[in-house]
Amino acid sequence: MKKVLVLSFWLGLFCICGLIFNSVSSLALANERKMLIEVEIDDPSDLQKLQKMDIDIATERLIPPIQAIVTERQLQELREYGWKLQVVIEDLEQYFEENIDVDGNLGAYHTYEEMVEEMRLIAERYPEITRLIDIGDSWEKTQGMADRDIWAIKISNNPDLEEDDEPDVLIVGCHHARELISVEIPLAIVRALTDKYPADARIKYLVDNREVWIIPMLNPDGHVYVEEVNSTWRKNRNTNGNSNSLYQGVDLNRNYGFKWGYDNTGSSPQTKSETYRGTAPFSEPETQAIKDLMEEHDFALGLSYHSYGNSFLFPWGYIDEDTEDNTVFERLGRIYCKKNEYIYGNAKDGIIYNTNGDMDDWTYGEQETKNKILGMTVEVGDSFQPPSSEIPKLVGENLEPALRLIFAAGRL
Repeated sequence: MKKVLVLSFWLGLFCICGLIFNSVSSLALANERKMLIEVEIDDPSDLQKLQKMDIDIATERLIPPIQAIVTERQLQELREYGWKLQVVIEDLEQYFEENIDVDGNLGAYHTYEEMVEEMRLIAERYPEITRLIDIGDSWEKTQGMADRDIWAIKISNNPDLEEDDEPDVLIVGCHHARELISVEIPLAIVRALTDKYPADARIKYLVDNREVWIIPMLNPDGHVYVEEVNSTWRKNRNTNGNSNSLYQGVDLNRNYGFKWGYDNTGSSPQTKSETYRGTAPFSEPETQAIKDLMEEHDFALGLSYHSYGNSFLFPWGYIDEDTEDNTVFERLGRIYCKKNEYIYGNAKDGIIYNTNGDMDDWTYGEQETKNKILGMTVEVGDSFQPPSSEIPKLVGENLEPALRLIFAAGRL
């Protein structure tokens, strides 16, 4: 009996030590230093290999070398497999903290609270052409963990009416929390359409003849996490039933319904992946809010801002094929890129890696629950979080093209 008790004691102690070790190991992985690297690729199959290794590819624009974010463990793994690479930034969090105030105050970038306050002030200042609307809750709000709403502002000369003869345009920022500049450009479009009305004849025409819906921050929980905790966070803050941050979050731009989970290259079924697609299409309240909005209104086109890559992207993303409206997408690409000289195209053109479950493919591909919408993505700049001093330049090279696309929505 003593031997049995002693054996049970040691087995129990071993299990407890194992649990502690696993917890410590998981915590260490979650807190690993992240680096920005450049990886040499020879052909598209190399990129697919990186995706299958769950490497966090940083830029959508596929011009070698490819920039990626890796932990020290992943860096060692890539080197062991013989990849040619070099480290560009040794510690991303430290780098961002030196260039941007990541302590709950983002300097010239808007925090969530600052964004909400600015939208409220604009709506109060221009009530005749704006309507501020809460379109849904963040994931943490649905769990009673925070009180963050997803705010849209509608800009039109009759903001409380649905005018069927005026094309609707949707502009969305911040699917991905760390992409700070993706909030600033939609806000700048809001300011341009309101501050210059009615003195600027062109702005007056757009406001009087379009219904423009702008959501500067689709991912408020993730953005606040970037503000206060981790400047490299990408996904929303769904815990996925796990207390370890390594396994938390859903990539909102892989959670849309059209071709959701088409393969495990364009999105991932693994919770630890930066492109984790969630448990089901529209499993997240943030994407559900977009779905509901698009099904309630007949949008002509949708524009989603991201960073980075200086590119203008359109469907298809899930396969290397053109849509039947490719000539229209290319025309819109020429309009948007004429001044800023961004490149435009899709996965078939080889300027973007394959994705599935993203906003562009769903806005265009889903035509049963809503109308066909020309969905496009703009990848801005050459960093997730450019220094604050670069904000005016990046806003400037995207504001005019955005206004041109809003005009083009009535000429499709």
